[in-house]
Amino acid sequence: MSDLDLYSLWDQVMQKTKTKMPQQMWDSLVVNSLMPYSMTSTILTLFVMDPSKLKYIQTPLVHNQIVEAAKSLLPTLQTIDYLTDTATVNASPAEQMSTPPTEIPPMPPIDMPSIEDTTMESSPSPIIPPPWDTEEYNEVLPEGVSRPSYDSPVIIQRNTSPSQGIQRPVPADLFASKTTSPIPPAPPVQRNMSSSSKSHLNRAFTFDNYIESNSNRMAFSAAKAVAENPGLRYNPLYIHGQSGLGKTHLMHAIGNEILALNPSTKIMSITSEDFMNSFIESLRTKTPDQFRRNFRDIDVLIIDDVQFLEEKNKKTTQEEFFNTFNHLLSHNKAVILSSDKPPKDYKEMEERLITRFNSGLTVEIEAPNPEMIEAIIHEEIDHRRSEYPTLYVPKEVIHLFAQYFNKRNIRELKGAFETLITQAAITNRLETIDVEFTNKAIKDFIIHTEKIVLSIKYIQEFIADYFKIKLEHLVSQKRNKQYAHPRQIAMYLARELINESYPQISFAFGKKDHTTALHAYEKISREIEKDQDLRHTIDRIRKELEEAK
Repeated sequence: MSDLDLYSLWDQVMQKTKTKMPQQMWDSLVVNSLMPYSMTSTILTLFVMDPSKLKYIQTPLVHNQIVEAAKSLLPTLQTIDYLTDTATVNASPAEQMSTPPTEIPPMPPIDMPSIEDTTMESSPSPIIPPPWDTEEYNEVLPEGVSRPSYDSPVIIQRNTSPSQGIQRPVPADLFASKTTSPIPPAPPVQRNMSSSSKSHLNRAFTFDNYIESNSNRMAFSAAKAVAENPGLRYNPLYIHGQSGLGKTHLMHAIGNEILALNPSTKIMSITSEDFMNSFIESLRTKTPDQFRRNFRDIDVLIIDDVQFLEEKNKKTTQEEFFNTFNHLLSHNKAVILSSDKPPKDYKEMEERLITRFNSGLTVEIEAPNPEMIEAIIHEEIDHRRSEYPTLYVPKEVIHLFAQYFNKRNIRELKGAFETLITQAAITNRLETIDVEFTNKAIKDFIIHTEKIVLSIKYIQEFIADYFKIKLEHLVSQKRNKQYAHPRQIAMYLARELINESYPQISFAFGKKDHTTALHAYEKISREIEKDQDLRHTIDRIRKELEEAK
């Protein structure tokens, strides 16, 4: 086997593949979707973080480039496996690859190595019986869950020097090798406590690329205030809202802004599940003092999804969390929390914890409205045009997303748009994306309702039916008043209701010059100011169209 360790190999594979495929595709399908899992002399196993992208990763444009790059570094390599479930780790390669990509389990928990570890171990540590009564602490081993294999998280302190090389989507030292095949241990490496890579903050999550709207304005303003005065303003800051609305983005933006203003700040960013597992492991290894030092010798604590601490059998963890929480607040250290519900809705959380949650500022992030969805899609389009200059997404498709994802999950919205662009790139449809293609591309994301998609075509059909004329006459060149007037009303409503461009409106009516639609809009706008009957007619039509959405 090569002398390369797993993560060094993957770093070089990413470097080699970066120049072989479009930048956005490389970002989406390699950097942000794959991470190294295990390696033998003949098999490299990669974990797929977003299982919905597996079918795109397995396309020749991506898979073949990874194989070629890996074989150039490890000539004995024969197979690259894609893992979507740790349950398949002991299966044969054939069994792993035969698993249908549609049956995709959730991502496994992240292992967090101890601050005192200095080498990568090739086999898990032996199980040591817990030094407590398992009946009293039944949170330690819930039914069906094995013991965690990691120790306390790392204290973070960022330095001022920029990091070198490719930034991994997740810090590599979070993952211990899980392969059953023997792997030579890496040479001892002393951990650099000042390395910014230990912050576990997603560098992509900043205030600059966070889209502000009425649904999140208060949370955004509070987060900015905390970043400017950590520990002094709104301490703790408690952000709640349903999954996928941008809570994590906002919390990491706070951490990144704090580090930008003061690079020496020590930040701990962790999920409540990892906090709990680290605490349990410290009890197992009899190192609770080390655990407490790790979590209390910091300036900012960011904990995601604190609702997972709310169970009767987690009282011991709640108590330790309370002590950590109290210590930080009493020393004016910043605490930022997120949850899927407000503090008042907890039933099994200790009352003193709920009181602490409420002692600062509690803000809610609500589900996005159509205006915010359209803003998100426009930002995504602008971002993609740096890679695909010819990309064109018509307004009808943008409105389609606004309808499908109104009051839904932003994460699902971005996943659907990512799917659309990836399929358009693969099928050479970047310039010809339309409603029909979009519906097929994102069919798995659509929640079917009776609502229609408001488009120029639908407005044309509605106006033709309303004025009892044929659609072909409405869009024809006929200048008879019985056709021309409804045509101008349809153009006016296409501009008013879906804000379509004048060239697109003119084109939809068979006109080559955009001034036709502009003239129609201005003419109807003037007439409704003078003609009360016309104003009432258009108000009725507008109301019926709005209700049909």
